[in-house]
Amino acid sequence: MLTIIQSARQPVPLAAVVREYTAYGSLLKHLTLRDLRLRYRHASLGLLWVIVQPVVSMIVFALVFSRVLRPATGDVPYSLYALAGLVPWSFFASSLSRACMVFVANSGLLTKVYFPRAILPASAVLGSALDLAVGCGLVCLYAVGSGFWPSWRWMLLPAVAAQAVVTTFFIALGLATLNAIQRDVKHAMQFVIQLWMYASPVVYPSSLVPGPYRWLFGLNPLTSVLDGFRWCLFGTPPDWPLYAASVVSMAALAAGAVRLFFHFERTLAERV
Repeated sequence: MLTIIQSARQPVPLAAVVREYTAYGSLLKHLTLRDLRLRYRHASLGLLWVIVQPVVSMIVFALVFSRVLRPATGDVPYSLYALAGLVPWSFFASSLSRACMVFVANSGLLTKVYFPRAILPASAVLGSALDLAVGCGLVCLYAVGSGFWPSWRWMLLPAVAAQAVVTTFFIALGLATLNAIQRDVKHAMQFVIQLWMYASPVVYPSSLVPGPYRWLFGLNPLTSVLDGFRWCLFGTPPDWPLYAASVVSMAALAAGAVRLFFHFERTLAERV
């Protein structure tokens, strides 16, 4: 059982934090590019893996879920509906898997030089943002091929993608901090990610969840990301109260992750 006993850290003005992280922008860029190079250095297919993974998952779910659950997706073909959920989910899951270990994996860097520690999980998430951009392009092409022509809502896709990146960063920041404190976190990650996927409207619509349990979706910060993504592409209106609750949940989770990180920031080098 963890015992968290530390001296309280003096509050730091937000402007000072922003100035500090801005000054290290070149380091963030370097670490992000390093992550991309290491990830695809010996991969002959390179970025094609970004397309292969969600497409293969889409085919599997289309063969199984569309025949068993028969989810109501309106005029949207189920394969397209599933792909529109799998692309942002793949970005989220892969980012968390990489970012969870960044403090431990970079222990040598943490103990030798000073830099704002949150840059490490930020670089892991931004490195996966390229995958998200490629995946979004794939979904848009598939949508056009399925008869869904671009509308004004498509212009909001970058905003929803930015929401996905920000949400993922704050969750990754909290998990990376927890993993530096207690190594059990990395062993639980795969189980948590799998469970989280089926507890999110990735391959099924939110409307499929029975009424008494729908409030649970409001506690899931990914509900607003996934429903917002599909609304932009297909015009499928989300459950707006549920959407708003998910955004509030995301803000609360972000605040908790930031508080946890700053509480342990000064001792991270000792813990890893």
